[in-house]
Amino acid sequence: MTEKKLVTPKFRIWIGDTILDSGFQAECYSSTAERCSWGTVELKPIYDEILQYRDMEPARMELGYEDDYDTVLSGYLSVRHPDEGGSLRILDDTVFLQRTEIRETFLSCRPQNIIAYALRKAGITAFQLSDAVYPEKDIYPVLRKNVVELIQDIQKAWGINADFYFKDGCFYWGTDIPQTSIYILEEGKNILSLLKFNREYEIKTIGVPWIHQGEQIQVKHRKYTGTVKVSATRIKADDEGSVRMYLTFKEDSYG
Repeated sequence: MTEKKLVTPKFRIWIGDTILDSGFQAECYSSTAERCSWGTVELKPIYDEILQYRDMEPARMELGYEDDYDTVLSGYLSVRHPDEGGSLRILDDTVFLQRTEIRETFLSCRPQNIIAYALRKAGITAFQLSDAVYPEKDIYPVLRKNVVELIQDIQKAWGINADFYFKDGCFYWGTDIPQTSIYILEEGKNILSLLKFNREYEIKTIGVPWIHQGEQIQVKHRKYTGTVKVSATRIKADDEGSVRMYLTFKEDSYG
């Protein structure tokens, strides 16, 4: 188990080779259920005449303090009207899956065969797929589906309920992110609040850049204690302007 001392962090934004450390408001969201991690950056008018950017330009959101920053989202700008300024939207590598269309007939195939083909078609070479053995289908036709839609259809066809998402440019389907340590969030130390909604819990803490969706954390709180899997993360400024992180997990997500 790992415990880190936390201080109130701030965002730092990279757009290409340009670094922004002030003059904006930012929010970042990741979920194992909603597939695509995204971030929004609301720019102040000071950038209207000096900042230039284009659709699909590499971008990165970091969180930290002084010279100690960690990446919370790496991806690409999704820009409809780059000359309008104001709000920027950053999407992770899922954007390549959404923009790649598959039209193919697969023979003697299993889910992993089709998904690996589609990922390579989208230019994704780093991926980890479940090693579960599923029945082989003699024929599986695909008529004009983007890769996200294709994976969803595959799961329906084979009766699979698996999370899939990107982290640091690597695609995961039906498998957990490798972890070398499990971080501890504890009441009275780094948990600001813990709320329950049906079978889901939400932890409010300060921004923790090294915790991501799909990873395990250890929770020590009078309302819940145990090791759980993070299903969603949201990082944003609260009403007082302090950057906070909201972590969602389900009861007994790791038994």
